[in-house]
Amino acid sequence: MPDPLHHGLNQSRWPKRIGRLIDAICLVALIVVIVTVIYGFWLRAIWAHGYYLAVAVAVLGAFVILIGLAQQAIAARDVATWRDMAEWQIRAARAAAGQAGATQADADDEIEANAAAYYEILIGTLVAHAEQDERSIVDER
Repeated sequence: MPDPLHHGLNQSRWPKRIGRLIDAICLVALIVVIVTVIYGFWLRAIWAHGYYLAVAVAVLGAFVILIGLAQQAIAARDVATWRDMAEWQIRAARAAAGQAGATQADADDEIEANAAAYYEILIGTLVAHAEQDERSIVDER
């Protein structure tokens, strides 16, 4: 199987690091805002002897937001895992089928992973590999 580093299938680590840094900054900013709102409601509740329901709703909202962020991070990891598995399957299909011609491989690997054409090529390769497997099973019978 060809090395993914030579075919452009792996991206640089810097965009991932920058993305993590931006995510961390946004998370800290969100936590600061939530804590400030809860603290403000808490002070208001202590001084006015009311607003306890507002404090409870703010705390519950903070938990809901943090759970939503965790689910979003899990979903992003699932998408990345699916993409890695699909790319591995494409490389395996090309190696098994002997279809890794230089022009087609270079043309396919030039496309960015976020482009719509990337997924069209990905699905087309998987379908072609499945059809070839089906034909080989039929030929064996």
